[in-house]
Amino acid sequence: MFDLRGLQLKELEILQAVHDACEKLGIEYYIAFGTLLGAVRHKGFIPWDDDIDIVMTYENFDRFINEAPAVLPPNLGIQHWKYEDCPNLFPKVRDKNTTFLHAEHLGLDINQGVFIDIFPILVLNNKKALKCELRKEALFNAVNRCLDQSFVDTVKRASSIRKAKILHAVFSKGLFKIRNRRKFIAREENRRRKLSNKGNDFTYVDNCIGPLSMWNGRALYEFEGHEFWGPKDYDTVLKYHYGDYMKIPPPEQQRTHKPLFVDLEKGYTKDEILDMVKSGNIKV
Repeated sequence: MFDLRGLQLKELEILQAVHDACEKLGIEYYIAFGTLLGAVRHKGFIPWDDDIDIVMTYENFDRFINEAPAVLPPNLGIQHWKYEDCPNLFPKVRDKNTTFLHAEHLGLDINQGVFIDIFPILVLNNKKALKCELRKEALFNAVNRCLDQSFVDTVKRASSIRKAKILHAVFSKGLFKIRNRRKFIAREENRRRKLSNKGNDFTYVDNCIGPLSMWNGRALYEFEGHEFWGPKDYDTVLKYHYGDYMKIPPPEQQRTHKPLFVDLEKGYTKDEILDMVKSGNIKV
């Protein structure tokens, strides 16, 4: 177990710093998904939630990646292929002085700090284009995740274990070995950016599907005593993503990310984490 409220407050600090950076640079963002739902339904975090998500258009996304490092506090870093060898396509802003370890990232030499997620809004033409994109996304995600043995070790479903091992062998060790992960991820990001530039009125971002118009305009929302920008038409966004979003889900659906290890006071190196696994201080 870990201090959920302490984690939430640390994430709130990161969000406030990102907000301040965006305000200084004139970059527009929206709180989204569970963060937006929390703001509307709870004026803060959903009580059991343990993450924060924001979204941006690709134009603002690119500006944030390139310009925000100069104005963010020194303890915060943008985890993105441009700055770090990392497994994630979408960037995270992490607190280097903390640790939030996912099991699938065990043993990776990356910043494992507490984070918030940033997603670009992908603009498509229609649902037919979405179906094609979902197939391409699923293939990329499967290959990218299975490059890491630590991810393969987390696969539990019997029907998926063999597939994960095959993908790992082929793309991590075999004839089709991906030798430069940064370039592999960069190509995928650029492919999606080019696709989005050709889209018109159909958006897809982290399983939230709906018209581009629902992202028109922004409004400030109270969140844990602070104010952050979200989509003006929050009702449409939340209905597309959750349906009856004001209904509290039953306990069995109140899920967290189930981190392997959390420390809100220290950022651990890969070797330190592996030593704690060997000593039994981190249970795998």
